[in-house]
Amino acid sequence: MRPGLDCVVTTDGQRNVWFVGDGAECVVIDPAGAVGELLGHCDSRRLRAILWTNLWPESVATAISLADHTGAVTYLHEEDLVIWRQVEPERRPQSSVPQGLVLKVGGIRLESIHTPGISLGALCWHAPLLSAVFTGETLKSQGPGGTDLSASDRSRLMASIRVGLFTLPSQTVVHPGRGVDTRIGTQRWDRRFWS
Repeated sequence: MRPGLDCVVTTDGQRNVWFVGDGAECVVIDPAGAVGELLGHCDSRRLRAILWTNLWPESVATAISLADHTGAVTYLHEEDLVIWRQVEPERRPQSSVPQGLVLKVGGIRLESIHTPGISLGALCWHAPLLSAVFTGETLKSQGPGGTDLSASDRSRLMASIRVGLFTLPSQTVVHPGRGVDTRIGTQRWDRRFWS
């Protein structure tokens, strides 16, 4: 079974939800939208894990429902637990994400990269076999995310991108949390990262 990825755009067009794996098993990155639609993308294969790049409060209920239906493990960086607990004080994610956590699903290796800025626990997920990185709001085709961040968070975000993402190969495809794809090499030329 060939490894690959699928993107589901929520009906409001505001979120990209990524499924990574093969025909037997997969993970979902940044779950959002209708649970039934998401289940339809993994009904013939096992959903092993639920991952985030940037945790949004409205996605917690979606993730819990997905986990209850599939038995998938929820992974969250401990720094974003405060966001989770705002909406769900009783249940917690099942696993934390240390720097450099590696998950192997459907023949694909996913490596966590801690990129604080949008939130303290923001992550990107690098899939070397696919020459791809899933960045959420951290990095998009229009450059860095978080236009509403304070100056200190903005500088942290820029440093995270330079150190955590710009060390990846230039041809690496950036799959953002919304909008169209770009490449690491393209983004490296953006002057905003170096001024």
